[in-house]
Amino acid sequence: MTDIKSKFIRWSGPISLLLAAAVPSYSQVYQLQEQNFSNPDFQARFAASYLGDSGINPKVTPKEKILFDEIVPLISSSPAAAIARLRQDITSESSAAFDFILGNLLYQDGKAGESGRHYDAAIKKFPNYFQAYYNAGRAQVADGDYRAALGYLQKTLAISQGDGSLYGLIGYCYLNLDKPSTALDAYRVAIMLAPDSRDWKLGKLQCHIALAQSVDAIGILYEFIQDDPENADWWKLQANQFVARGEVAKAAANLMVVKDMGKSDGPALTLLGDLFLNEGLIQASMESYLAAMDSSGTNPRRLLEVTNSLVQMDEIASAKTLLGRFESKLRGEISEAQELEVINLKARLAMIDDDKDAAADYLAEVVKRDPMNGNALLTLGELERSRGDVAKAEFYVESASKLDAFAHRALLMLAQIKVSQADYKIAAQHLRRAQQIDPRDYVADYLMRIEEAALRM
Repeated sequence: MTDIKSKFIRWSGPISLLLAAAVPSYSQVYQLQEQNFSNPDFQARFAASYLGDSGINPKVTPKEKILFDEIVPLISSSPAAAIARLRQDITSESSAAFDFILGNLLYQDGKAGESGRHYDAAIKKFPNYFQAYYNAGRAQVADGDYRAALGYLQKTLAISQGDGSLYGLIGYCYLNLDKPSTALDAYRVAIMLAPDSRDWKLGKLQCHIALAQSVDAIGILYEFIQDDPENADWWKLQANQFVARGEVAKAAANLMVVKDMGKSDGPALTLLGDLFLNEGLIQASMESYLAAMDSSGTNPRRLLEVTNSLVQMDEIASAKTLLGRFESKLRGEISEAQELEVINLKARLAMIDDDKDAAADYLAEVVKRDPMNGNALLTLGELERSRGDVAKAEFYVESASKLDAFAHRALLMLAQIKVSQADYKIAAQHLRRAQQIDPRDYVADYLMRIEEAALRM
């Protein structure tokens, strides 16, 4: 394996179209880890929001101060009692501070949607209520309404200077609204104000990935790897970005590190196999593909594509080995279409081995299970014709000619069959139909010669 590693570290050739992005990028926006009540730091910051800046938060009357002093101890000792008391005492005339506290208590209780109504009530009473807008935005983020959240958070920023969390949440909303460029601007400010936040660094990373800015993504991932070198996800995600840039050697080196850590999964091993195969290292690629089938998350469709590629590369022994392991390991996990693809592959391999009987049996099974499988019908037609059974060949090819996607090829094959029987008149009819579907110069020339032959009959 040392030689293989050295070769990849030196190699800098172009990436082949064979490669599959088997290690997934962030296809969905990550879940916030620091901005929820499971995080003690967030709990402390949220608790501080109860106190508020008197310049941008509502005051309470001396009479309301009595209720306020009764509620505050209940916030930590008995939130349910605090909620019940506030529901009883809040009126349209009471201080917005009480609506805000009730919204906070409901938000802490996981009722983000209901909390929003009370934040709105507080804002209606005190239109410049900075903390009410801020927490309303947080609640809407928790409830998944990013457009509404963005409105609250932007209003917060208009009232007073924001902190790292505020800018980060704005970035998070834009990212969820599929506006990664705008999100990136917000995340840059968030990281300046809160440089240790993993959430905002992750957001910035995802923006770079969404914008196909692989160099920047790779740079952030180097930082993540330096901080947490045992986290295989960072190595794998960086490998994906190296693949996007065509830096196959670096991608392979990353994935081999993951493998040496004992943390490879099916997608990572499949991609490593693709990288080896791209370099022509068949044995090394086979080791990775076979290991992938013993791991979690393996993509059966991709492995079937690899098997087809091996057949096209004339690596028949490897294709047979991979297909055999595929059947023993993944047969129960594949779709009906993939089962048919397995049978098609068996037929191709049988034809390569000149075992026409086995190939015909496999293809007949495909057609029996999927009568609309045009490829199988045409292959069966060719096979039966080569075996001398013209009637069967004609039957299969005629069946294919009724399928729009295969009609042109089928009509040309039918014409060839009729020419072999010296039935030039019917052959010409098939060629005219083929020309109506997809006119081709070479077919026109062929048709002209067939029509001349028909006139001589």
